[in-house]
Amino acid sequence: MIIHNSVVRIAFSLVVSLVFQNTTFAQRWEIGAGAGVTHYKGDIMPTFKPFTARPGGSVFVRMNWTRSISLKAQGMVGLLAGKDDAIKSDPLHQARGQSFSATMLEGIGQIEYNFLNFRTTSSRIVNNWTPYVFGGYGGTNISTRAKLASINNPLYLTRSSPNFVALGIGIKKEWRNQWNWGIEFGTRWTNNDLIDAVGYERDGDIGQQTTTTSNPATVPVFPYLFQKFQTPGTKSKDMYYYTSFSVSYLFYKVHCPTRR
Repeated sequence: MIIHNSVVRIAFSLVVSLVFQNTTFAQRWEIGAGAGVTHYKGDIMPTFKPFTARPGGSVFVRMNWTRSISLKAQGMVGLLAGKDDAIKSDPLHQARGQSFSATMLEGIGQIEYNFLNFRTTSSRIVNNWTPYVFGGYGGTNISTRAKLASINNPLYLTRSSPNFVALGIGIKKEWRNQWNWGIEFGTRWTNNDLIDAVGYERDGDIGQQTTTTSNPATVPVFPYLFQKFQTPGTKSKDMYYYTSFSVSYLFYKVHCPTRR
């Protein structure tokens, strides 16, 4: 799986520009890793369901540009899943019986705003923790394995490569010396409605499924025949969430005053 070339170029340009920044900020760079859970929201599951969590893991590089602004590049791998159709009271939903599981590879660049003076030498008041908010943009590659009870052989595969806009909140805390820990929750609004293998493609048209099985002839490439089968699906794009706990190492540099 290869993340969109445009996203890779943007991330690379960001990292290169940061490397050659000439600032006097003492605690500038940190690297880290995180582990957490993902949640999906879309046509199969139109509301957030906390008990449908799937695992995810990430690595990142963060540059503390100023005492208020941090820039972060992150890669994440994880799973997604949804199976709400089978448990709904609506008989048409039960007849559709759509469920899916997916694997994904994500890359994102984000800007963080720190509310407190966290690990900084540019202020007399320094805090050992701070809440923050962030916004970002990225791309992801998703491979979906779906099941549909309304056809004879319900197994089929779809692949999608949506871009997304991310917003979220987090907390950073000094752990010891050059180590930090953090907790972060972020929402990804994608430009794709087929992560769950069911949805609208464009202009309100019902999406078709790209099908791959051991016997393709038994599983048609099809649009759904009734718009009722799209409910609770809407024309809203699919989205997912990532909640993580992370540990990072800070490359600390002490700036000694120049001798007069």
